[in-house]
Order: sequence, then C-alpha cells, then structure tokens
Amino acid sequence: MAKEVSGLIKLQIRGCAANPSPPIGPALGAKGVNIMEFCKQFNARTHDQAGKLIPVIITVYH
Repeated sequence: MAKEVSGLIKLQIRGCAANPSPPIGPALGAKGVNIMEFCKQFNARTHDQAGKLIPVIITVYH
C-alpha cells in the first residue's frame, strides 16, 4: 500500500547552512518533520556545496 502524501515543503537553503531558525524550523515543524534530524542530514549531504543556494523540495508522508 502506498503512503499518503500529507504535504510538500519548498525552500531554498544554502549548502551546509541549515539550522532550525526561520524559515526552515517553522516550515518543517508545521508539517511534523524532525527539524534537527533534517538539518543534520542536509548539512552532511551538502558539505561540498557550502554557501551555494540549493532549491529543496521535501515530500511529507503520513
């Protein structure tokens, strides 16, 4: 059975610079996403693109 999509979050975040302050924290928190885990994984995956503006689309499932 497929998971149901409960929302999409579209952001632009600088590589290796995600943190829980606005606009990231409130956008993720409103959809129930673990903010600190997202920031940790995003920063780890974008460490080689530090400072570069990266378009991000997050699909949130139920």
